[in-house]
Amino acid sequence: MKLGSDAVGTVLGLLTIPMALLSIGSVGAGLALAVRQDWPPLVFGIAAFLIGWVLVHLLERLVIATDDAAALALAHGRRPLAHATAFVSGALPILVIFAAEIACLQGLMDRTAGAPGWLVWLWGYGVATGPWTLFAERVSRFRRSLVGIRAYAGHVTVWLFSLLILGLHASPLLLVATLLANAFIPVTVGLLLALADREAIANVRV
Repeated sequence: MKLGSDAVGTVLGLLTIPMALLSIGSVGAGLALAVRQDWPPLVFGIAAFLIGWVLVHLLERLVIATDDAAALALAHGRRPLAHATAFVSGALPILVIFAAEIACLQGLMDRTAGAPGWLVWLWGYGVATGPWTLFAERVSRFRRSLVGIRAYAGHVTVWLFSLLILGLHASPLLLVATLLANAFIPVTVGLLLALADREAIANVRV
């Protein structure tokens, strides 16, 4: 068990390296777009980031309310309702994050305005993933692990979308199937936490 946990921790740690480098590169890309006066992708990106920042806060409030509803239903012995509500709590944020990131990146790539495509993509990477990543660092300790897992999945989603659709021009069905696999872990963890003993989890260090 410990070996599996260590392996997962190692993989997540290694994934953090390209995530951090691309996020830092995104800031540089934004500055480069400003110097070049490529305003359409720059302005669109700033607006998309602000919308994402508002969305992540509203989404988290909704998730907490749904978690509470699942726990209440479970406490009253209504297990089918509890599990259905908990599934919504786990699946909804992932669907919103994936959709928001893909829409953001695709919207930016449609507004290159003569700027190099790779520069706009790099700027879009930070814009698309930034709200979820920053929020994961600010959220309370109890929520941090789950929100962090969602942020990780969001980064991987941008990678997959960029590779399959922007790079290989693969079928959207293939992208959907791949993203469903990518969503499995955060959805499952969200479901379990929605049904879990809050006080017991609060004492666990992740």
